Amino acid sequence: MPSFLSTNVLLLCLLLATLSMSRPSPSSSPPDDPGVQLDIAKGVLGAAIQQRTNREAWRLLMNEYLAGTVGGMAGLIVGYPFDTVKVRLQNRETAGKYPHGMVRTFSTIIAEERLVGLFKGITSPIATLAPLNGLVFGGYGYFLRLQAPSPNHAPSLAQVTIAGALTGVIAATITTPTELVKIRQQTLTSSTALPSTRAVVAGIWRAHGVTGLYRGFTATMLRDAGYGPYFFAYELTTRLSPPSPLTPLFAGAIAGIIGWLATFPFDVIKTRVQSVDRDVAGPYRSTWSTARASLREEGWGVFWRGLWPTLIRAVPVNMATFGAFELALHFLRQPA
Repeated sequence: MPSFLSTNVLLLCLLLATLSMSRPSPSSSPPDDPGVQLDIAKGVLGAAIQQRTNREAWRLLMNEYLAGTVGGMAGLIVGYPFDTVKVRLQNRETAGKYPHGMVRTFSTIIAEERLVGLFKGITSPIATLAPLNGLVFGGYGYFLRLQAPSPNHAPSLAQVTIAGALTGVIAATITTPTELVKIRQQTLTSSTALPSTRAVVAGIWRAHGVTGLYRGFTATMLRDAGYGPYFFAYELTTRLSPPSPLTPLFAGAIAGIIGWLATFPFDVIKTRVQSVDRDVAGPYRSTWSTARASLREEGWGVFWRGLWPTLIRAVPVNMATFGAFELALHFLRQPA
């Protein structure tokens, strides 16, 4: 490591080289005081270092965003059929058609609507939720670094949880309209009555405007705060596991299960709120009224309806998500 004196000499040489390349005006000349020159050189070097630091921060954020998007696409394709089954079981209007559990629901949908029935409404999330997953991972990394006292600081599990929860709350601004459209399409049980994503959005916009697209925002925000326990579980499992290429897959599976268990009742409420428009919702007007009406009519068990297909789905989905994320991030970090 260079001494303080050699560092000052280097800075002074940098200043002199900079001044020799510039043409001073007749009315002004460089200051003769070496101390002033050294201060100027320090300022120039400090600005250059800050600029480089900013570029590195943006590159890191973009790498996390791109890797998260890749992970989101992988997880979405793997898990979407399970999500369709979950929505059919949670929605009060369609649940009665599938009284025999997850496996029979799968077979009934395929028999009546063919395999494409399991992928109804995937256009909206593939266009928005996969990039949103990139924002989640990028935002999570950003909030972690925001809490860190130094670049090499290892975050505590409390900081991990806070970063994840804040990311989820912000993500809900995009998740809410996306899942609203998805749920409206998933709850259509006819094999022919499937309006396009654009048609569903246009219909909601004409009838209710932007507020219609954000129906269920509170329930969505409460559910997405589950990214706190989600990243907590992933980080804890990673720290306790031996280094291995399989660790992200195992930790991802654990994270998916814990994340859903932490906030699943809010997902049930969100599905019921978003399945119908407010003017015909009856007792399902808001998050609180939906929770009370569901509890009164169907008991505590209703808040865990559709849990098993969700947990089964969470394992391969989050294995694919974190596996693809870590792999993509590895390649993005390679020098050009």
